[in-house]
Amino acid sequence: MQIADTRISILETAARLYADLGYSAVSMRDVATAVGVTPANLYHHFKGKDELVREAVAHVFAQKTAPIADLLDAQGEGTDRLKFFVDYFVRLLTDDWVFFRLLVRELVDGDEKRLNDLARSVLERPFRSVSGLAGQGQSADERFMATISTIAVILGHVLLSGLLPHLPGASPDHSTPTAIAMHISTMLRRAFQSNAKD
Repeated sequence: MQIADTRISILETAARLYADLGYSAVSMRDVATAVGVTPANLYHHFKGKDELVREAVAHVFAQKTAPIADLLDAQGEGTDRLKFFVDYFVRLLTDDWVFFRLLVRELVDGDEKRLNDLARSVLERPFRSVSGLAGQGQSADERFMATISTIAVILGHVLLSGLLPHLPGASPDHSTPTAIAMHISTMLRRAFQSNAKD
């Protein structure tokens, strides 16, 4: 295995372990064992656990969020870009448990420096692209808050999807990715249209 391949294998294995067990429950030795390298080899690639956590999370987030801006930019004028983003993000959260769990873990357990690094180096471009969907004629502050609300609504629905079938009035399809995406797209479109009229 080449050095670049070993590094990527380490990052992806560490991300999977952190997503599953949490940062504090996974040692450098655990990662080395799971990858099939010696601890010394692991330390050849990463100075310590803090660096490995930071790099593993950034690797997963960059891999999964970088395409958002490219995909949104590639959509034609007639395309419902908001619906496209909601569909993409719901599918990402429901289909990729490593990304989903790392995102939730970062929101709950992420330290300030790591969150700042992620926001600046990985999430800034996709965030700006999604911000462009938040409605025309709004101030920068309104667009920012609308973007945060859009992401929060999607994340909240996916977080609650396991509980939905057990709530009064629920039907089995309320927790499917298709139903979640359709509902959120419709709700957001109405909200943005309503704001545009005010």
